Amino acid sequence: MMRFYKDPNKIYLDSAKASPYYYELLEWRNNYEKKSLILKSEIRINHKKLVKNIKKEVSDFFMLKNGDVFFSSSFSQAFFSLINNIKGKPKFIVLEDDYPSISDAIKKNNFEIIFIKNDSNIEENIKNAIDKFEPNFLAISVVQWVDGIKIDINFLKLLKSKYDNLSIIADGTQFCGTCKFNFENSPFDVMISSGYKWMLAGYGISFILIKDNFYSNKFVSFKKKEAEDFIELGHYDMLAIGSLSFSIKKLTESLDMIEKKLTSFSKIIMSELTKLDLIEKKVKSRSDHSTIFNIKDNDGRLFKFLLKNNIICSQRGNGVRVSFNFFNTKSEIKKFVKTLKKFN
Repeated sequence: MMRFYKDPNKIYLDSAKASPYYYELLEWRNNYEKKSLILKSEIRINHKKLVKNIKKEVSDFFMLKNGDVFFSSSFSQAFFSLINNIKGKPKFIVLEDDYPSISDAIKKNNFEIIFIKNDSNIEENIKNAIDKFEPNFLAISVVQWVDGIKIDINFLKLLKSKYDNLSIIADGTQFCGTCKFNFENSPFDVMISSGYKWMLAGYGISFILIKDNFYSNKFVSFKKKEAEDFIELGHYDMLAIGSLSFSIKKLTESLDMIEKKLTSFSKIIMSELTKLDLIEKKVKSRSDHSTIFNIKDNDGRLFKFLLKNNIICSQRGNGVRVSFNFFNTKSEIKKFVKTLKKFN
């Protein structure tokens, strides 16, 4: 199990921004840096073999059998690298208010982009847009960064079975590490995730999962070797890649517990915020939600109040975003709710 440092005066509800290091990972990183000091360039002997082994660990963790794993420094860098190497004039559909790097990369390449309304009927809106515009790609975050809306993966499976020519590229940054996930049996052709949030690996690392069938999309003109050349340009950051490997091993040991705890927290928080009438209609209507919530706060007063009461959170959209991780406690949830009641 992972041990996290906790300031007894603070409640950390900001994993959607960045998860903290834990003691075991800090120790591993310190030891690696000390070895780097002593061994110098020799520490990178056989580093390519080590990278290959860690890619296998990532494949196993996400149950990828027929496809590839690549490493980059962040979701945005990886997504831009991928989109920059798509050719022709494809059509993309994207959710309004999804993570900005998604639409930025598509616009930069002058590809056609169709925005879908991000409301209570997300799945229906996606289906209607595909029926109407016949896009080549759907680029979407599995969990929305502003309000924690979790896209119905079973819906996407049905969609994928109906539209053979549609490739789905997923941002898994707010999703990967929160539950057991079989990428091979998922509707996604590509999934990209940064490592510094729910994967607990720190900054400087992202991974890209690509199924073999993605290469058959007529707008994808590259194969594995070319993808490796433009995604993994430059040297490997072995401290960052090694941190991902270390955290994957730790997550594997505890993933059942983590998933169970996060599911429980999501229901508890949804119930408490509903009682306080602080849940948006589109969130309230979801049968399955993440542990990321956004509370309306147009003037920023609530954000300042929470910080003053030592509750660490973020301003996102028109509200305050709070995100609960497995190292949080029911006692902290109670304190958070009590603080909200004081504000109201």
